[in-house]
Parts: sequence; C-alpha cells; structure tokens
Amino acid sequence: MRYALILLALLVLSGCAAFKINADYRSAAAAAQDKNYQEAVSIYNKIAVQAPQSGAAPESLFQAAYLQTLYDNPQRDYAKALQGFDEFIKRYPGHARLQEARNWHSLLKTILDLKRENERLKRNIEQLKKLDIRHEERRER
Repeated sequence: MRYALILLALLVLSGCAAFKINADYRSAAAAAQDKNYQEAVSIYNKIAVQAPQSGAAPESLFQAAYLQTLYDNPQRDYAKALQGFDEFIKRYPGHARLQEARNWHSLLKTILDLKRENERLKRNIEQLKKLDIRHEERRER
C-alpha cells in the first residue's frame, strides 16, 4: 500500500511537471508570435535547462537559437544563435531537425567569420591610411 501511494505521488508530480513545461512552451510560442523575442528566448532556454529530458527540450533549444537570427529581432545575436545550434547538435544528434540545425550552424559560422574578417580588413585599411598620411607628410618636408 505504501509503495502504491509513493508511485501515485510520483505520477502526479511528473504530470504536474509536464503540464508546467507545456504551459511554458505555449507561453514562449505566444511571446514569439507577438514578436516579444527576448521573452520567448528566455522561456525556451529555461525549458531546455530545467527539463532537458522532456520532449519539449529539443524544440525549445532549437527555437531559442532560431529566434536569435530573425531580421526583425532588435536584439538579434548571431553568436548566441550559433552557440544554441551547436548545443542542439551536441545534445540531440538523432533529432528530426538536426539537418536544419546544422545548416543554420554552418550559415551563422560563415557570417561570423566574414564579420571578423571584415573588421580585420577595416583595421588594416585604417593602418594603411595612417601610413599613407605619414608618407605624404614626409614627402612635403
């Protein structure tokens, strides 16, 4: 009898946890629909951290990363999105959205690499401009 009560309590508690996860997921989806991306990302990340074994965790992690890439997200962050997709790929190698996550990961890595290269080239151009100015000043003397 005692074991039956413990089992029943565990079932009730796990049901409550699943209900909470589903409610949080719906809340995140609604926030994303309303373009409140930061709130949605925060809730999706909370689900992925607090319930990593739940059925909602992989999709939550994917959505949190994806929302970071949207053009109309004023706090868009490609580096965080890349980290999110990287985490998704590591945690859920058999997931149905693995190929999509890999595509996003590759695209974001290319974008970030090009941004770094662009910054490096800008610094080089500035150094060359300074060098050219010094060279011109020397010629005028």
